[in-house]
Amino acid sequence: MSSTGRKCMVAICHNGPVVLTKTAQSLMELGWGNRVETAKAAHGFDEISFMWATTFPRVDTLRDSVADLCQAEGFTHILFLDADMIWPTDVLTRMLAHHDKGIVGGLYVMRHEPYAPVALKDGFVPEGDTMIHYVHDQGAIGATELREVDVLGMGCTLIPLSVFDAIGPRPWFEYRNNAQGWPVVTEDVPFCQKAKDAGVRIWLDPTLSCGHVTHMVTDARWAKRYQKATQDTLDALPIKVVPLEVPA
Repeated sequence: MSSTGRKCMVAICHNGPVVLTKTAQSLMELGWGNRVETAKAAHGFDEISFMWATTFPRVDTLRDSVADLCQAEGFTHILFLDADMIWPTDVLTRMLAHHDKGIVGGLYVMRHEPYAPVALKDGFVPEGDTMIHYVHDQGAIGATELREVDVLGMGCTLIPLSVFDAIGPRPWFEYRNNAQGWPVVTEDVPFCQKAKDAGVRIWLDPTLSCGHVTHMVTDARWAKRYQKATQDTLDALPIKVVPLEVPA
């Protein structure tokens, strides 16, 4: 097979004190048997490499350092996988199928109620605030086609290196702090905002369901259960409850 020049770095950015067993097992399963070779052959990648980035204490700095390394080593894509996740065993083949579509992420949900998708859209700025707020893309649960969004978490997200060139000089990822200097917005939000401003489209693949690990693994099923329980509660109330509309 002739060379395409496509090379993907699979990078886990981890600043926690321990490595979660479920995440380590899931990562090992990605390389089991011929899964890496199958992904390379399916989508014309010359190389798929893996790295576990743990050098710096902050995840935003870790992600920037991974992008620096990948630029220097001639990689064309980064697949970020977070250190508190588990993934389908065929995630490499399925994610690399999107190599020409801009930024694409798999579906995963919050680790706590309301178990909403970590994919955001429809940003608005509340009165008296300075930051853009977003709503979770609840329609992603059960969807079967790519959905364009404004912000993705980095738990399972493929990024072409051309995105970093389009954004311009680093920092590409950075926390946003409040007046006291504490981070209140994680690094994925500013990155996606910069990418959108540079004309990059951001997509969610809702068919690629990943697990978010705490003392249990939450996935899209938790969102469905929570939504159903909430609706059942509303239906059982003796009075009509009208949901509060969030301004666009």
